[in-house]
Amino acid sequence: MSVVEQARPESERGTGVPGSPRFGPILVLWMVLTVALHGALWVAGFPSARLAEAVEQGAARVESRGIGEISDDLIRKTIATQHKSLPFWTTLAWLGDFLADPLSLAARALVLATVFSALAALVGRPVGYDLALAEASAAQGFWVLGLAVRAGLAVALRRSEVETSLALLLPAGPRPAWLWLLFRQADVFIGIGWLCLARGAWRRGQTSLVVALLVCGAFGLVEALARAGLEFVVGSGMRLDMLPR
Repeated sequence: MSVVEQARPESERGTGVPGSPRFGPILVLWMVLTVALHGALWVAGFPSARLAEAVEQGAARVESRGIGEISDDLIRKTIATQHKSLPFWTTLAWLGDFLADPLSLAARALVLATVFSALAALVGRPVGYDLALAEASAAQGFWVLGLAVRAGLAVALRRSEVETSLALLLPAGPRPAWLWLLFRQADVFIGIGWLCLARGAWRRGQTSLVVALLVCGAFGLVEALARAGLEFVVGSGMRLDMLPR
């Protein structure tokens, strides 16, 4: 290693860019904004209204199906059980919005920066981990922007269900839950974010554009399937609890 290389800070080696930016502040900013946007939605009452509506639908279904079949006392007890389940589902929704969602930004940036740097090291390309992590953190802003747009539309339209995904293309009326959940993952802002991550790896010289697109596509698909699967399981649990057969 040359004297000049030894004199350079560790964060600058292998990036080709003097003074590579730090990833911490920008990532913390996106996480804080995510918490703030979810907080604004909760203050506006959209998530709690959806949960309360689901509980009321469950109670109404219990009442309509129980008339003439079970005693009035048992119907009242069942309806009370429906209402008592609301705090549990509210807590679960809070954990998703204020814990899982912000942490997913950091996890995504760390994983992609590590993978691209590892691929670069394997083929002898510039590793540039610090710069990769900083740019991957900056790209998480597209996920935050998508949330901000949905929150703004929800407030402007006074609607709790607002989409910027392919779910808008689904026909109105009943549709399979799994199909709707999968289409929801195909969000325009999320797509732009993954493309930005792939372009950054290619521009930094860590990998070719094709490989970068394949890596981001694979991770994006895995994340989409994981999110859709988790939402399907939680939604099924809510349906079994709130809308008993």
